[in-house]
Amino acid sequence: MNNGPWFDKDGNHSASDAFVKSQLAAHTKPTGFLAHSRKTIAEKKAAAGGKNYLSGIDAALFLGDLFFYPINWIQGFTYNVAKRRSRNRWPQIVTERLHADGPTTRLIDLERERGLDV
Repeated sequence: MNNGPWFDKDGNHSASDAFVKSQLAAHTKPTGFLAHSRKTIAEKKAAAGGKNYLSGIDAALFLGDLFFYPINWIQGFTYNVAKRRSRNRWPQIVTERLHADGPTTRLIDLERERGLDV
């Protein structure tokens, strides 16, 4: 899975995973949209010297991000709680197979123990 297939920004097959790594490095979270909008507006204000720096699209994006911020925060909070709660709920037979040094038993032996002969 770590060895491809990879695609470039246009969706064409690529031999390199550079585009995938650049997308993963972005770490975009919906709760960060409001801060990004505020930062963009502050940069435009500083560049324009305070004269007519706010465009309609900036205002619309800021209001939209402000409106959806509570929903995005609740979604992120729920996701984090679900991740924490699901960590130790795997059966021992599964977690034993996830160790870095590999499993200590074969699947065929486990199937025979449980009467799952195929």
